Amino acid sequence: MGQLGSSVKGWLARGLKAAVVAVLVPTAIGLLVGILGELDRMTLAGGTFREWIATGFATYVGLHLLLYRPVTLFRASHRLFSALAVWLFGGQVASVQAGGGGKAKGKSSKREGADAGAQGSTLVAFSPYVVPLSVVLMCAVGWLLQRTAWWSWLDGPVSFGVGVAIAFHWVMTADELQQQRSRWHVETYLLALALVFMLTMVIAAACLPGAVPEFSFIDALANGLSAAQEILTTLVQRLFF
Repeated sequence: MGQLGSSVKGWLARGLKAAVVAVLVPTAIGLLVGILGELDRMTLAGGTFREWIATGFATYVGLHLLLYRPVTLFRASHRLFSALAVWLFGGQVASVQAGGGGKAKGKSSKREGADAGAQGSTLVAFSPYVVPLSVVLMCAVGWLLQRTAWWSWLDGPVSFGVGVAIAFHWVMTADELQQQRSRWHVETYLLALALVFMLTMVIAAACLPGAVPEFSFIDALANGLSAAQEILTTLVQRLFF
């Protein structure tokens, strides 16, 4: 009876994950539409920010597929952000590691430390995938360059660099998660991809005003959620009505 209950719970959990994926994918698509619409503005260097970013994105994907996969660079940035995450979420993770390596006062404290360590380690391990460090750094460079007299010539190339950084993070993250695919059910894998894609996109959009001064994160988010609502409404009507 216990095995049957455990099996039912497992299938319910898998069904819930699949339902979350079904909601997240249209939401992510809507957010992407909102962000791209907000990027459709002219740069001083010529063209639109959307065109420059799309060109940078396509350039990296082409180089990744045909010439070189910068695995070492991605894993170095991954380790850097992991160290930063340990420092940011610090006390819990540090005390857990110390507790695990030192002498514990009792079995209960060891168990509590192990449980806390699992939670903290998951957060630290997953955060480099969610936060696009390369995009954040590129936007910071753009913010600094806006203070110079050469910005009218550099806004397009900086946008190109943002596109390269976004593609680098997404493609390398997909590669890394694909290597762990065999350990997960398909719905868990799809949920991880959807969460990484959507959260990365939101964080990158929040940083974009540094590289694209005309970009409005609030407007992009509002338009994206509106587009997501329309997509979800259309899907529900097509499927059930």
